[in-house]
Amino acid sequence: MKTSSLIGIAACAAILLSVVCSKAAPTVLNSIRAVVNNEPITQAMVDSAVRTQVQVWLMGNKGRVSRSQAEKEIREMEQKALNDLIDRKLILSEFKKMGGNIKDQYVDEAVNRFVKDRFGGERDKFLDELKKTGMTISQFREVQRDMIAINALRAEHAGDDVIPNTPWEKKRVYNEIKTDFASDGKPKVWIMSIPKQTPTSSEAEQEKVLANVRSQLKSGTSFSSLAKKYSDDSFASKGGYVGVLDRSGKLAQGLHDLAYSLPPGQTTPTMDHGTHWRIVSVSERIGKSVPSFDKLEEEVDKRLTVEKRQKNLETWLVKLRRDANVRIYED
Repeated sequence: MKTSSLIGIAACAAILLSVVCSKAAPTVLNSIRAVVNNEPITQAMVDSAVRTQVQVWLMGNKGRVSRSQAEKEIREMEQKALNDLIDRKLILSEFKKMGGNIKDQYVDEAVNRFVKDRFGGERDKFLDELKKTGMTISQFREVQRDMIAINALRAEHAGDDVIPNTPWEKKRVYNEIKTDFASDGKPKVWIMSIPKQTPTSSEAEQEKVLANVRSQLKSGTSFSSLAKKYSDDSFASKGGYVGVLDRSGKLAQGLHDLAYSLPPGQTTPTMDHGTHWRIVSVSERIGKSVPSFDKLEEEVDKRLTVEKRQKNLETWLVKLRRDANVRIYED
C-alpha cells in the first residue's frame, strides 16, 4: 500500500478516535451504560474499550486495508462497543468461575504470533508501533490474555460436535449462494460513436445532438435505432452491434475492459475519445452458468457448520445474559 494511503488511514483513525474521546466529557464520564452482576459499565469504560480495540486492530492491519475499509471497521466497533463489552465481561466472569487461568507461555505465544504475522517477526518494529498507539507491552499482553480466554470459551460453546448437515439444509444454502459463484458470461455489446463535428455541423451543434441522444436513451428509445441514425463507426450500419465479446475482444482495450465490467441492461456515461463521444451498452450476458450442487457442496457444508456454531454461541450468550441479570441503560 502507498504511503499516502497509510497516512490517510492514520488520519481517519485519529478523527474517529477523537470522536470516541470527545464522548468522554465530564458530564458523560460517570454515566452508567449497563450493569452486569451488580457491576456497572460506564461510558468511560466503553470509550476506553473502543480505543483499545481500535488501536490493536489498526496496528494489526496497517498497510493491509484501504481508508474506507478502516473507517467502516472502526465505525462498526463503535456501534457494537457496549454489547461487546457486556459479552466480554460475562465470558471472562464465566472463565474465572470455572477456575480458568491463562499461563504466561500462552500469552507469549500469542504475542509472538502477532509479531510474526503482522511485522514479519521484527519485534523492534512491533514495539515502535505499539508505542505510537500509547499502549504499553503489559496492556497489550492483557488484551491477548483476555482474548485467549474469550476465544477458548467461545469455541467450546460454539460446539465442535455439530449435528451433521442434512440434504435439505444443504439445498437451502446452495440456493442462497449459488449465484455468487456463477460465471459472468460474455457481454453482448453495442457501441455508438458520435462525431464532435462534421462538415455540416459544428461542435456546439453536435453537443446538442449528443444531449438529444442521451435524452432519448433515457426515455427508452432503442440503442440500435439511435446508433443507425447518429453513430459514425464501422458498427453503425448494424445499429451499433459489436457482438458477443471474448476476452480478446474487438474493441480498444479500455472500451473492451469497460464492456466486460458493465452489468446487463446498463449503458455507460458519455466518454470523450478525441474526435468522437462514445457510448457503450451491454444488453445481456451469454453463457452465464451456475455451478452444480456437487461443485459447491463442500462450501455449502462449511457455511452451514459456521451458521450452526454461531447459533450455538448466541444461545449460550443469551443464557449468560439472562443468568447474570444484565440491565442496559439507553442514552
